[in-house]
Amino acid sequence: MNFNRVIDSGGTAPADADFADILIHIGYHKTGSTYLQDHCFQPINGYSSDIGGSRTRIVKDIAFPDNFTFDPSGCRNLYLPYIETARVNGLRFVLSHERLSGYPPSGGYDRMLIADRLVHTFPSARILIVVREQVSLIRSIYSQYITDGGNLSLDRFLETPEPQLGRMPGFRLEVYEFDRLIRHYQELFGRVLVLPFEMMVRDLEGFVGQITQFMEMPPPAVIAKVLTNSRRPVTMQVIQRFANRLMSNNELSRGGIVQIPRFARRFGLLQPVFEHLTPQSFDERLYRNIDRKIRAFVGGHYRHSNRRVIALTGLDLEEFGYPV
Repeated sequence: MNFNRVIDSGGTAPADADFADILIHIGYHKTGSTYLQDHCFQPINGYSSDIGGSRTRIVKDIAFPDNFTFDPSGCRNLYLPYIETARVNGLRFVLSHERLSGYPPSGGYDRMLIADRLVHTFPSARILIVVREQVSLIRSIYSQYITDGGNLSLDRFLETPEPQLGRMPGFRLEVYEFDRLIRHYQELFGRVLVLPFEMMVRDLEGFVGQITQFMEMPPPAVIAKVLTNSRRPVTMQVIQRFANRLMSNNELSRGGIVQIPRFARRFGLLQPVFEHLTPQSFDERLYRNIDRKIRAFVGGHYRHSNRRVIALTGLDLEEFGYPV
């Protein structure tokens, strides 16, 4: 497989700031991020993702601040101690969070803004983007949206009422036109590696090897073969969607009648029960119905974008089932 094209770009940060030895992994959501974070970006393989706490602080520090209050220098100073510690220990520092590619249920409205913040904060860093065939990705992110506490039906999730008014961000097909974000990162950073999630599934060693070569590192010591984030039964998601409306109170489902703290997370503990009680044939029928609805909604929307991704990266997306 050919390496992705590297495009030179100018920097936009202090002249003495150079982060060409660090990796920023921006997602997308539902493309194996948990595997990379928990099993690949580890000291045994030459990486450090230590930031002194949970990865959620990356969202707090980079994605959350208001447009007028974000300070690249102040943000950079928060991470410099961890970057320097990694360097002293002979490790490559990794900043990894799928939220850096935007949040799909809200249309990824801030994905370009986040990219601009990252280049001002960590100029010359290397960027990893993992993509996935769009129908499969939408199906997976809708399920995750319910897991996170959302209560919209699939039809309402896909098509926001009165979208022309733009008063509240919602899902839009453009969020998965990958070429737009890839091109923007290439123009900002230069060194950008794009890999398909399907390659991780088919050839994990080759997938991890591409990242290793991109970072100019020796082969990883361990390539763990584990299953993470297994699919929940569709019946569980159907029931949780209605339960979220009644008992959840978060950004995705506000003002439940009976508000139970951390309801969405607590509901997740019931997964073994649903797996035991749900007939597989019934669950598969529900799954295929969701798949048909998404395919009908998407149609041929992504063909041109996927062709542009091929031109930008050299990836053979058709081999992995992407419409081109």
